[in-house]
Amino acid sequence: MSTPPPPQGPSTQAPAPSAGPTPSTGPAPSTGPAPSAGPAPSTGPAPSSGPAPSQGPASAPFANGALALRLRGLGLVTSLELRQRIRSRRWYVALGLWTVALLLLGLVILAPTAMFTGYVAFRETSRVVFSLQMLLVLFAMLLVLPAMSAGSINGDRSAGTLATLQSSLVSPLEIVLGKLLAGWLTGLAFLLLALPSVLPTALLGGVGPLYLLRVLLVISALALCVTAVGLGLSAITARQLGSVVLAYVAVFGVTVVGPIMWGSSAAFLQEEREVTVYYDDYDFSDGTDDSWSQARCVRELDERTVVRLDISQPLIWPNPVLLLADVAPPMPPSTMSAAEESWDLLQLMQLGLRHATQPLHPSNFNNCSLDAEGYPSELGSPANRPIWPLGLGCWFLAGGASLALATWRLAVPIRMLGKGIRIA
Repeated sequence: MSTPPPPQGPSTQAPAPSAGPTPSTGPAPSTGPAPSAGPAPSTGPAPSSGPAPSQGPASAPFANGALALRLRGLGLVTSLELRQRIRSRRWYVALGLWTVALLLLGLVILAPTAMFTGYVAFRETSRVVFSLQMLLVLFAMLLVLPAMSAGSINGDRSAGTLATLQSSLVSPLEIVLGKLLAGWLTGLAFLLLALPSVLPTALLGGVGPLYLLRVLLVISALALCVTAVGLGLSAITARQLGSVVLAYVAVFGVTVVGPIMWGSSAAFLQEEREVTVYYDDYDFSDGTDDSWSQARCVRELDERTVVRLDISQPLIWPNPVLLLADVAPPMPPSTMSAAEESWDLLQLMQLGLRHATQPLHPSNFNNCSLDAEGYPSELGSPANRPIWPLGLGCWFLAGGASLALATWRLAVPIRMLGKGIRIA
């Protein structure tokens, strides 16, 4: 009975050494991988996401997708702008009155002419009416577009709707170009509604298709540039009234002030030149004083004061009226005396412009009658040097700079706000 206990002793001792491994559970401290889980703090890559601040260069204008251009965003802004513009009934009333006014202009002038004159006079009158209608369309553009485009950006900013667009996925370039396209299409509505009255007068007046196309393209290009300039002024001006006034001042400056300054420059752009002068001379050697006798063209050298308006010509390059006249077909010198030829107001302005900007041409000193004996037909007329490429270049340069300025002003984040400007 005493023998059973000894076998228990070893069995109890055996667990004791086997329990020794429990100290070897010291690996539990060696679970110090938990400290090695310290890489969780070393997930400091989150701090290494500090490159987000290093994206600070992207906070500069034009870096956060400011120049992104997608058709979807452009179409969205354009449709929103057009809906706002055509929402009012006054818009449709204005377009209707404009169409009726042009139709009445043609009827009031052409109807009496057709009743009391022949075909030649009717054709000439129709051509003059065509030029009048084109000038009216141009003036309508210059009156309507500054008011519609110059309050587009700062008007939305004052209403608190511009910030909604800026915070969306629509880029600043899409906002600017969408507003530009909407304003331009609005202006073209006046041109399109003028066609029902312009096309018949052009056809009756013998206006060529290329002449008509050039006039329409110049008016469309000027409308685009005026809209762009208005957007630029709207982006840099806090108050809508201020930008509209500045837009009208700019249009008035190039349309009225520029030609006045150009004409006034004649007072100090004068020089004495020895030129060949042509004039009529009548032979009264037979003792008769018959002023209706055959004249003879005489030439002689003379000292004349020449006005060098060609030097100050850049003052009138951007003038919209002269740009429109400059695309007209040149008028031959014999037109004024030939009954079969017809002319219009645009051609007359172009002829005067050619003579004024080429003051040293010999034809400017020819005072002989066309039927005079020895008429100097070899003198020709001033060269047809068009200025419309230079004028349109000035307008496109101003329009492009205005669009770039507007895009820069709409880029986010905004570094500085003017006094009294709100965001939302």
